Amino acid sequence: MQRNLCDIIIKLDRNIRFVGIVNNKGEVIEGGFQEGVEPLLKESEEQEMYVNSLSNMALLQNFSDRLGKVKYSLTEHQKIALMTFPLDSGILCLSVYVKDTNVDKLKNATLRIISTRTKPTD
Repeated sequence: MQRNLCDIIIKLDRNIRFVGIVNNKGEVIEGGFQEGVEPLLKESEEQEMYVNSLSNMALLQNFSDRLGKVKYSLTEHQKIALMTFPLDSGILCLSVYVKDTNVDKLKNATLRIISTRTKPTD
């Protein structure tokens, strides 16, 4: 199921750079870069970013009992937006070029795909 999830999402928009499922150890276990896209960060920097994304998601989820379940987290830089979505075990990470991309539309499409491909946890 997880590999299909990444394959489906990466085809949503040609401006998606990367889609990957990151486990609770910060390791990318599925997915990868769009064909022809080169990483902007060194491998160690990417790993650090995933670990920080996991940590951020865990911190946000600490408030779920009062604020509701976390749906996603979005960090937008000048060139790249990083979207992080919680999964049952780990997170789904998307990296997308900001220019010429409707980030909100892409986020909503990703949420719909995740909700149809995963079982509810409530």
